[in-house]
Amino acid sequence: MKVCVIYGSESGTAERGIRSIAKGWKESKGIEVSSIMEGADAARIGLASLAEQYDFLAVATSSNGEGDPPFNFHPFLKALYEADDAGDKPLTGCGFAVLGFGCSHFDTFQNCPRLTDKLLGQLGASRRVQRAEVDEIDADAGDVSKAKWSDAVAKVIKSGKAAATNVCDWTQPGDTILDKHDEMLVAATTGGPPPVLFIGAALAVVAAVYFVKFA
Repeated sequence: MKVCVIYGSESGTAERGIRSIAKGWKESKGIEVSSIMEGADAARIGLASLAEQYDFLAVATSSNGEGDPPFNFHPFLKALYEADDAGDKPLTGCGFAVLGFGCSHFDTFQNCPRLTDKLLGQLGASRRVQRAEVDEIDADAGDVSKAKWSDAVAKVIKSGKAAATNVCDWTQPGDTILDKHDEMLVAATTGGPPPVLFIGAALAVVAAVYFVKFA
């Protein structure tokens, strides 16, 4: 079974976590991960191509700001939303599992992992392991969650059955989300960059006019 690890990480915690897990799979389970890449690279490959090249997607991500994706995961979440809007199911036949990282001091700390889990399932992929939500506030519990998730994913990979019936719905172990659809797709719907870029451009024009007039 060809396995692809996709991660989104702002501070490096999620990346280090999933790389450590992948290393453990190789050393203790004999599982060789085919690729490890950030979400931005996965988006460039394309969802349909990912499903063609890999049997299983192990996705690890945190959230940033108000439940937003990390900078290197933004294009991947956007691609998921775009495919969902189009009514496509490009990931049919592919298995997946999501590992979420964050700190429960913030209400939206698992927002990006939950959105990712939900959208992957809606795009035809099979949820083969229940999402694990790692909270850095409780390091011991987080280690237990990661180990349990890692063992469950390894078992699926070893079985060779990537695509099968979903083991649960995306709402487990938590279903509170803040939808980021409009924020992810604002450039696509307006035909240009996000509003903040327009504001910046407008300020630049004002500054130029001021310079020419008063300099």
